[in-house]
Amino acid sequence: MKVPVKWLNEFIDTGLSPAELAHRLTMAGLEAEKITTIGAEWDKVFVGYVESVARHPDADRLVLATVDAGEHRLTVVTGAPNIAEGQLVPLALAGARLIDGHSEGQVYKTLKPGMIRGVRSEGMVCSEKELGLSDEHEGILVLEETAPKGAPLVEWLGDTVIEFEITPNLVHDFSILGIAREASALTDRPLTLPPSFDLDRAPVAAEDLVTIEAPDLCARYVAVVIEGVNVGPSPAWMQRRLLAAGVRPINTSVDVTNYVMLEYGQPMHAFDADQLAGGRIIVRRARPGETIETIDHQQRELTREMLLIADAERPIGVAGVMGGTNTEVNDATTRIVLESANFDMTSIRAAARALKLRTDASARFERGLDPNLAREAAARATRLLLELSPGATVTAVADVYPRPRLPRPISLPFSEIERLLGIRFASAQVLEVLQRLGFAPRLEGEGDAMVLHVTVPTWRSDVTLGADIVEEVARIIGYDVLPERLPTGQTAPVHRDPVFALQRQIRSLLTGAGAWETITYVAVGEEDLRRLHPEGALETGLHEVDADALVRMRNPLQADRDILRPTLLPSLLHIAAENLKHERGVRLFELARLYLPGEGELPREVNGLAILLAGARNPLSRFTAGSEQEGDLDFFDLKGMIETMLSRLGVECATFQRIAFAPLHPGRVAGLFIGDRRIGILGELRPDRAAAFGIEAPRVAVAEIDIDALRAAAHPVPADVRVPRFLPVEQDFAIVVTEETPASEVEAALRAGAGPLATAVTLFDVYRGPQIGESRKSLAYRVTFTAPDRALTDTELGKVRDRIARTLRKRVGGELRA
Repeated sequence: MKVPVKWLNEFIDTGLSPAELAHRLTMAGLEAEKITTIGAEWDKVFVGYVESVARHPDADRLVLATVDAGEHRLTVVTGAPNIAEGQLVPLALAGARLIDGHSEGQVYKTLKPGMIRGVRSEGMVCSEKELGLSDEHEGILVLEETAPKGAPLVEWLGDTVIEFEITPNLVHDFSILGIAREASALTDRPLTLPPSFDLDRAPVAAEDLVTIEAPDLCARYVAVVIEGVNVGPSPAWMQRRLLAAGVRPINTSVDVTNYVMLEYGQPMHAFDADQLAGGRIIVRRARPGETIETIDHQQRELTREMLLIADAERPIGVAGVMGGTNTEVNDATTRIVLESANFDMTSIRAAARALKLRTDASARFERGLDPNLAREAAARATRLLLELSPGATVTAVADVYPRPRLPRPISLPFSEIERLLGIRFASAQVLEVLQRLGFAPRLEGEGDAMVLHVTVPTWRSDVTLGADIVEEVARIIGYDVLPERLPTGQTAPVHRDPVFALQRQIRSLLTGAGAWETITYVAVGEEDLRRLHPEGALETGLHEVDADALVRMRNPLQADRDILRPTLLPSLLHIAAENLKHERGVRLFELARLYLPGEGELPREVNGLAILLAGARNPLSRFTAGSEQEGDLDFFDLKGMIETMLSRLGVECATFQRIAFAPLHPGRVAGLFIGDRRIGILGELRPDRAAAFGIEAPRVAVAEIDIDALRAAAHPVPADVRVPRFLPVEQDFAIVVTEETPASEVEAALRAGAGPLATAVTLFDVYRGPQIGESRKSLAYRVTFTAPDRALTDTELGKVRDRIARTLRKRVGGELRA
């Protein structure tokens, strides 16, 4: 939020420089991000009086203006269409640094004297753009009659703007008044409120002027009917303040509502009263099929959850977000209804997200405003409108406030301040600080039994606990006065989270295998899930989830991502699609939580791992991805990566078994089992499912594993770097089995027959051909035999080979090829 210091000074004279004030507020918890000086480049620009305007002797569109600026009296050549005798204008002398009005953006140039069509011009009268005030360059800036002739322009128009970062819990500081309250408490200077109109003196409107049909979404609605309003450009002082605060001026009625929003923090809106059907305002939920054209001239489709402002026939505004064109104020408007209301923060936030329409008003409402602010802001806006339209009158005021919000009492032991802060403050000092904050404090009792009672004003919605009161005392007195002490005593023992430790080891193993970790949004859209499962139940590979049972968010950040993800694959596929646009191959993984339907209100959370491999196996190869020479990442690369991970984690009972899973290619899919329980799935994505995510790679291998189930079977072992005393012996075994026999069962039989002497088993070839018969295959394994206490002999290895042959015949019906 941008705060012009001159505007702030009308509320409080802090006695501090802008830099000092920004520092004090930052140290008190209100971070000042940036300080900008308006007029820092105006060292040779003055307030000048136009004495005369004459035609240029050699140009129809140029004039010669004689401008008096006290010590400086110049004749300048200008083409400004609005210059006239008797005006006060900015006069720039030679050497002034100004923005080039004919260039895009802010391009500074140094003004030099020159000949313009035969007439020497020693200076220049300036537009708003050339001074950096706005983008307006059609004419010169005409100053008010009260501007002091000859004074440096910076003394009249210059200002300092402090930009604050307003966190969601500090909505009471989201205004000039809020910043002024903070500054008043910090500096112990009095706060002065601007003048406002006494709404109690105005006629009370008829009961049916305002009707609230959704009191759960609208706590208060104040409407002020004003007749005789003149709609036109706002005065220069108001336009300058709005521009300094980052708001574009439009006309008097709109500018006043924006001005009060910035000043008080209360969003407002003005309706053309003559366009209200039935002369009524109804606050209600949207009806099925209703639409509205908002003042940005966009047609908006409304849902039943959205709160509307309507008249007797139609919607006229999306409550707390934006008004409609059907009641928009224009130059012909003479009667307006001024709205100052309080809406439910959750409802406004949901509507703004659903409509993809975040405004200055919604940004304030969705943080939770004080309902008591609505009438104060309406009174201030009414006063400004009556000042800008001297003939206008207030004809009716309606204030519907079913359940007024009252200040909250909080009590706490006075000793709690010392307990939490580690320092004792005098009771008088604490009472003074809380009084400055408007908390109406009082003490009861004496000594250790002393109790502090405070009444929290309604605008401080962030103060709800005794600890919040202690925090207020600390930040106003100053965090820098708190004592610095080293901790004493024994530190608590460290208990490492076993899930985190396992995830860290998996992360290390997968990055060592060349994969990159991704972090994606926790929410997905149903459209993404349906790209994997166009029809039927949404099976994630680990869990089958009914579409109606998906965990949906009531108020998502993005309307098209409203489901807490039951699987990591869609998010990972989107990331792969983007990376494959500029990479030849990707290896990605993500460790994150999945959210599945639970028995109660909360979802069941499962820790999951997803892996994706796609594209060229060797991205640095000179061959084209997908070519025979290159080779693509496929199912076996993925399976090898998972096998390595399982080995390093000490998972000894894991097996891969053939399964069916609709999104994955038949014959290139397997389940990861521990015992009889499936804890993961891996395979190659079907080409049509990959294309649905925009992936054109010939093979996309994906896997998803339940980390919680894996942790129960994992027994991580340290890397063994010992050199064996006796050399290992390697032998190859070619085993012929039926086509249906899984390689995992063959390997298990091979290991069982080899016994403890087999320290490594590697499948290195698969052969199919007429030599071994139809519907049969030959699997070639290399087995490493090692004995820790002796060198293995041929006789001993021969016996092991015979035992392997018997085991293979018995368990998988396999035969050793000669």
